[in-house]
Amino acid sequence: MAAAVTLFAALPAPTAGAAPDAATLYREAMATTKAWRVHYVSTSNVAHVPFFESGNAGPASGTQTILIGKGATLDSALLIVIGDLTYVKGNERAMEDLTGLSPAEAATAMGHWVLFSSNNPTFSQVVVGVRSPDVAQEIALQGPLTLGPSRELHGYRVDALRGTQKLQGATQMKAVLYVRASGRHDLVEEDTVGTQGKVNGAEHIVFSKWGEPVRPRAPQASITLGSVNAT
Repeated sequence: MAAAVTLFAALPAPTAGAAPDAATLYREAMATTKAWRVHYVSTSNVAHVPFFESGNAGPASGTQTILIGKGATLDSALLIVIGDLTYVKGNERAMEDLTGLSPAEAATAMGHWVLFSSNNPTFSQVVVGVRSPDVAQEIALQGPLTLGPSRELHGYRVDALRGTQKLQGATQMKAVLYVRASGRHDLVEEDTVGTQGKVNGAEHIVFSKWGEPVRPRAPQASITLGSVNAT
């Protein structure tokens, strides 16, 4: 099934003239994120549990690699979302934790692609973060929003949007979202920070390759969970 294509012309137009205020800049950056395509690499460490996530997100489709924990507690999985269809393949622990399979079922399913509906609420936490609207939801800041000083980051002049964010398993903390200061307001990086404004490592995300095609191929699934619409 071909991934939906979002035309460049449909994206929000860059704001001309004076630099926007925090609320306007944030609104434009989020609109671009939801409508376009982006590559991201995310690392976090909450409650001493390391988390790695990397993927390519489009409005209707995306791919993602997940690593949670380490050693004997490592969850390792690959995800492919193509419209209403989601495919997941992982180690035994990931198949049990992500899909809710029993230990015996997870042992059988490990290393094989499992298929389910992207809209099935039972698996909503598996799909979240894979497509670009999901990415926008995951990096969303809560107000009040303020603008920090501009700086150079990854070769771009960026504006710093400051707000707060609630990570799973952690208390509310301060976060900074760096957005390109000129042209289309694409995301460049997001970091959580401590009370002194220094990066604390709870979450670190780098965004790149804006606009590159995201056209994942559907693998051959050996197990189907629930009802799916394959048309």
